[in-house]
Amino acid sequence: MAENARADLTADARTVCDLVRTTVGPFGANKLVLGTNGTAKTTASGSLVLDSLELDNPAVNLLKGAASDFRDAHGDGASSVVALTGALLTEADRLAELGLHPTTIERGYREALGVAVDRLEQSARPLDEVGVDAVARTALTATRNPNTRAQVGEYVARIAESLADDDSFDADRVKVLSQLGGGESETELVEGVVLDRDPVTDDMPRTLEDAGVAVLSATVDVPKLGGSTGRLDARLSISPERFEDRAAIGDGERERFREHLDAAVDAGCRVVVTGMAINERVERMLANAGVLALQRVDDEDLPRVARATGATVVPGLEQVTPETCGRATVRVTRWAGRDVTSFVSVGAEREPVYTLFCRAPDSRSVEAFERSVESALAAVDHAFRTRTVVPGGGAAETGATLAVREHARSVAGAEQLAIEAFGDAMATIPRALAVNAGIDGWRGLVRLRVAHHEGHDAVGVDCLFGETRDVLAEDPIAEPTALKRDVWSAATDLATHLVRMDAEVPASDLSDEETADRLGERP
Repeated sequence: MAENARADLTADARTVCDLVRTTVGPFGANKLVLGTNGTAKTTASGSLVLDSLELDNPAVNLLKGAASDFRDAHGDGASSVVALTGALLTEADRLAELGLHPTTIERGYREALGVAVDRLEQSARPLDEVGVDAVARTALTATRNPNTRAQVGEYVARIAESLADDDSFDADRVKVLSQLGGGESETELVEGVVLDRDPVTDDMPRTLEDAGVAVLSATVDVPKLGGSTGRLDARLSISPERFEDRAAIGDGERERFREHLDAAVDAGCRVVVTGMAINERVERMLANAGVLALQRVDDEDLPRVARATGATVVPGLEQVTPETCGRATVRVTRWAGRDVTSFVSVGAEREPVYTLFCRAPDSRSVEAFERSVESALAAVDHAFRTRTVVPGGGAAETGATLAVREHARSVAGAEQLAIEAFGDAMATIPRALAVNAGIDGWRGLVRLRVAHHEGHDAVGVDCLFGETRDVLAEDPIAEPTALKRDVWSAATDLATHLVRMDAEVPASDLSDEETADRLGERP
């Protein structure tokens, strides 16, 4: 396939990458996303922009899939992957016009990546020297309020230090829950679980101190007469014909449920949480017994409640015992017209579980802030893997650019051009940060390169103040070494994969002789 045809195949992918590049950093440009149903929303999230795209282009679909996989695996950095991929593709197109073969471009890119990663490792600092909260604040790009950034950074640091082991912390014990209404500064850290659920009746207790909690996995309802006598073929089937008989059976079922409920209350149960439904005919009995009951709790939240309270998940009320009950202080609070229920752990022996309860004044801000807090947690998780961080604000990319270009001088042959091109592509990140912060992009790059040539490898772009400075000095800007390395590797892999494409073939044509000839697969 001709080189111009290969460029056409990736043209849409480069356009999408340029679109995402302008969203990088805390001052990334907003995009107006228009839905097919006429809805419109604004966002500065590159991931959300990618998810919203509907283009019938194989290169774009590969790009979207790779970015989505990276976000799912790492929780942060997907926008940087896409932006860097676009820069590498642009440089590859330029090299192809000069006559370089895709294999030569790939070899040069891979060699340059190795040099860049080596430089990255050299610039790494111990995590303890910079601080966990600095890593969290750097990833928290959805808010520019310094007080909110400091508060949330402190929360994330507290969570990480509580849950951390040697090389990571258990992120499954942390959940980010957002609620519309209030300001971002009202975000709270709850040592326990917060559920977006309200009691099944309004007259149930709304505050219970040090209460027994039963966690159930089955529907809460009256037991069916003859419904649990053993084997399925031995169960009793009753078909009453008279109204009096049906009423008697109903009374018997309710009486049995009341016995189970009384036994659970005697065992210390004051709160019932189930992942299934609570039948309306037992709601009143639960309320009269002074029990707070929540139904249809998400599958991921049910074990978190059990962890936070120390409860054992059992099928129904009849299995509740003092040993299976957990303990927590439970409060039902009304926020912006909706009830949420919090379970605050009681007792030092409980397994720590945390909820970051985020607030924001409008729906767009809520979604963006929640994503940003999740990114902060993911960034801290990556920082704990190597216990090292690198200077942020494009400082790591600037150092890598200079190291790669210096290495290129020692390489003979066409690979030298590909290595130099890789270094030029790396400069995309600091330039994008500078432009999005209101700094002239090229002047910003010059300042960074001069500082790094003079040995100041921690000089980067401070987007919040619109200047270049030592980003590890006051109010550090730091990123996890492991995450930065993975971003560069993922972008290089994706770019070289796209560069090596030379045909777009419909799947239904793969068996055609003509297609086989074009793909070089015929013997």
